[in-house]
Amino acid sequence: MLHLLSDWEYPHWMMMAGAITVALGFMGFAYYRNRNGPVNESSRAREATPTERLRAMREYASAAAGLKARGN
Repeated sequence: MLHLLSDWEYPHWMMMAGAITVALGFMGFAYYRNRNGPVNESSRAREATPTERLRAMREYASAAAGLKARGN
């Protein structure tokens, strides 16, 4: 098996290094995304509550829909 690796030329080694780098990058990204611990219930309730900005956006959208329906 080692004689197959010794026959590789420079571009093949670069492709292998690139593939290993990409694989390690994906593994690092997966590790980074899953490093947060379990979410407690208080933070979930906070996320479910609409914020003031969301309420304002909903009001704006409903007002714009009303103007559009009237043809202005």
